Amino acid sequence: MRKRLFVAVLAMVAMLIAGLAYADHHVGRKLDKSDMEMMKNGAMKNMDKYMGSPEGMKTLMPAMEKAQKGSVENGKKLFNDPKLGTNGQSCASCHPGGGTTGGTVKTPMASELTGKPYELPVPTLVGAAATFPKFKVPNDRVVTVQEMANNCIMMFMAAKGLPLDSQESKDLAAYLYSLSEGVPLEPGKVPEMMMKMMGGM
Repeated sequence: MRKRLFVAVLAMVAMLIAGLAYADHHVGRKLDKSDMEMMKNGAMKNMDKYMGSPEGMKTLMPAMEKAQKGSVENGKKLFNDPKLGTNGQSCASCHPGGGTTGGTVKTPMASELTGKPYELPVPTLVGAAATFPKFKVPNDRVVTVQEMANNCIMMFMAAKGLPLDSQESKDLAAYLYSLSEGVPLEPGKVPEMMMKMMGGM
């Protein structure tokens, strides 16, 4: 029952994020005819499919679970796929064990100040997604799980990040969130390894 509730909550969060992303992209702009048509042909038809009848409501949870499971499975494949990068590295290269173990990794580029690469902590990804959104130094701003994944793809896998509205980006995020099942949400929490680097502040 708890697993089903977790899946349902994840699905609703994903829907909310998608809605917020769309709204953010269109801040201050009134809906036009094409927007209304998109809602009619997309959102409203889907709502009618599941919420328009008792029979439809009975199919909602199985459909949510199937979609969520498929997204997580696709995300796990991406996590282990070196084709996501251009240098033979995958997410699993720095996060072995499917992201369940940690370690350290050196930046592929040297610092302009020291002439040496930075050695960065690589915390376990178990529970990591539950600490986002959070401030990240490379971006100098608060980022999402999807944006953090793109940081790693660009910096350590020598490839362009995934478009945030792509299914691949959403699937990768779904897998990362699945590693936080049962973990309390703590947006902004700094990993213990990073705290030690900062002198235990």
